[in-house]
Amino acid sequence: MRLLLDANVLLDCLVEESNGEPRAGKVASEAVFQMCDDGEHEGLIAWQTLCIISYFYERLHSAEETGEMIDGLLAILEVPTVGSWEASRWRTHGTPDVEDALQVACAVSGHADYIITRNVKDFMASTVPAITPEHFLSGLPV
Repeated sequence: MRLLLDANVLLDCLVEESNGEPRAGKVASEAVFQMCDDGEHEGLIAWQTLCIISYFYERLHSAEETGEMIDGLLAILEVPTVGSWEASRWRTHGTPDVEDALQVACAVSGHADYIITRNVKDFMASTVPAITPEHFLSGLPV
């Protein structure tokens, strides 16, 4: 399957809470990411997600470490090609939030089967089904 990993899922894998504890979804998010790394599924990442996760990652790591993290993600995850035409159609993707709509645009462009996210409610009318990492791992996608 082709899975677009939302920023919040990747942040589960990459950063800790402000108190130093792992994020609540870390185990499930890491399991989905590992399936992509192992080649069991094809992982996708939206272009804008790279900026989001690098911003949060660099708050806790050096610029060099952040660059290495991004290089590592790009070795595993595909960035779907999305341009002006796809971006201009953001209102057609079933969500009023621009960033979420651009995630859907990337999922559509990358022929994703699912968007893996912690914010399923924000994608309720999405043209690509959105499910949590836990739901995906349960073996019962949608």
